[in-house]
Amino acid sequence: MERDLLRYLPLEIVTNILSRLSIENIGTCKCVCKPWLNLIESDPFVKSHLSKSAPALAVCVRVNVIGLEECAKWFNVLKLEDNHDLITKFEFPQPSAIQGSANGLLLLKNPHSDCFHVCNPITREFAEFHGPRCSSFDDGYGFGVNKISGQHKVVYCNAKYGFHVYTLETGSSWRCVEAVAPLFDRLYHTVGALISGNLHWVVQHGWGIPYVCCFDLETERFSTFYLPATNRQSIKPKLYTFGDHLCFRDDKEDDDAFWLLKEYEHPEKGWSKVLFNMKEPYYSLSMLMKGEDEDAYKFFFPIKVYRDGDMLILWDQNSQFFTNSIFLTPSLLSLERNLGLDNVISF
Repeated sequence: MERDLLRYLPLEIVTNILSRLSIENIGTCKCVCKPWLNLIESDPFVKSHLSKSAPALAVCVRVNVIGLEECAKWFNVLKLEDNHDLITKFEFPQPSAIQGSANGLLLLKNPHSDCFHVCNPITREFAEFHGPRCSSFDDGYGFGVNKISGQHKVVYCNAKYGFHVYTLETGSSWRCVEAVAPLFDRLYHTVGALISGNLHWVVQHGWGIPYVCCFDLETERFSTFYLPATNRQSIKPKLYTFGDHLCFRDDKEDDDAFWLLKEYEHPEKGWSKVLFNMKEPYYSLSMLMKGEDEDAYKFFFPIKVYRDGDMLILWDQNSQFFTNSIFLTPSLLSLERNLGLDNVISF
């Protein structure tokens, strides 16, 4: 009876049930029968599962070994709930650092060349493409999805060479953004923070006040707004995606705090200060802010606040490691089947 019930359930009910399973259990369900395999690999199911998938954290650790040109890279994808269990881990074939995340895909950049990779850690696929031939120092990157068309876009920005966009589709090439970009000659923290279909970087022009440059992935137009008014002369401002909010970390604060943009539609009035207490026996955040351990500050990254008030933080105070991380919503999105890319490689 149970077997017959599953066989004759309406397709939309089967889809609803399976799409609520964890990414690990979905992999098992693909092996049950061919109809389920076809269902799970279909575009509607991939979108349905993505909308219900719990956010995770992708972490890349590269060990710097003196005398070696290339270092081993390990990527871990961790759950943000329960015991922070490991979802998957892998070693990527080429030297890479995380430069963005969207729809379960990671944007990876080879630090030794102009080579980009878009990778899905769950399906173990990646596609390679090269950056625009104007790479220089102070490059910035961003990765996001056009909410209306569903197009995945990679953005390159540089104060001298402007903004360029690469759409993830077969036959695509880099194109220059036509809209006039805001003036800046310095870019802080190269990874663009993605919120509400917009990418954000902290930039500065001359000796002026650092501000936020916002790029709309749909219209490909720009807007700007300022950082919290309490301290706009930060030496090393960093902007992150923190849940559904922009998160700003100011290295000149004397207390343990960061800022959240809780009213995105009114950024000039929407910043809220969040205080926290770091339970670390050897270092305090105030010591890091004063530059007593610069390497420890470099790898400070707020991740999640839990219901009991505890906060999960990525903090690497060992200068022998380079660590970067980003939010990732695990998905079954296939670069080949769903996006139609023809240069997809499995690893």
